[in-house]
Amino acid sequence: MIERNYRTAMYENYVTLQAPEWGRDDAGAARVSCAAALSRLKGWLPADKAARCLDLGCGSGRFLLALRSAGYSDVHGVDLGPQAAELALKAGFQITQSDIREFLRSSTEQFDLITAFDVIEHFGKDELLELFPLIRKRLTANGRFIIQTPNASSPWASSVRYGDLTHELIFSARCLTSVSRLAGFGDVYTREVGPYIHGIPSAIRALGWKLIWSTYAVWNVIETGTTQGGIYTRNLMMLCVNKEPEC
Repeated sequence: MIERNYRTAMYENYVTLQAPEWGRDDAGAARVSCAAALSRLKGWLPADKAARCLDLGCGSGRFLLALRSAGYSDVHGVDLGPQAAELALKAGFQITQSDIREFLRSSTEQFDLITAFDVIEHFGKDELLELFPLIRKRLTANGRFIIQTPNASSPWASSVRYGDLTHELIFSARCLTSVSRLAGFGDVYTREVGPYIHGIPSAIRALGWKLIWSTYAVWNVIETGTTQGGIYTRNLMMLCVNKEPEC
């Protein structure tokens, strides 16, 4: 077993060192964050608001708050970091402070939705090939696994990849699709994580992003003959469906 002491050191102080914004009491920013998350996930979340939802690496509970604001009542989170778990508990969420893989190994619960935002990049390759099947095992038939992770196809991939000492990997949509298929997931869908429009400044940013996107799409077409998937934002999202086996 490989010792990774840097993980322990960082995760114990993650809010202080890496995510101080989690500890800020900013209701306006929280509203925008919730609205942005729900907008980007339109059509991907379960229709049933009673669906059992689990957020892996939940941090301070920002996505749990988004789910709750959308009417989902059965939401749970798991995070290893004591600072993050304390913030999520104070926000009134059901939180387990645990290593994600240990939680999934020991749990007997089934979930309709499992999410992992900015999480899988913190695992090594062999760890990831253990993690994905564990997640699929905890999903109901046709349950959904939603991922957000840094995008290797972004022109700014390095700034995200090396923005956190505990980042181990970075993925293109093609690579992440392969990992999902290897774990036995059925349908797989990908999306960009672009600017969320909630006013004039963000609308201008969104327009600017469309122009930048077009530039990189043309570049890829000229060099390779295709857009190479057309996902160039710093992060990408993927939906993996735990399809029931055909009879």
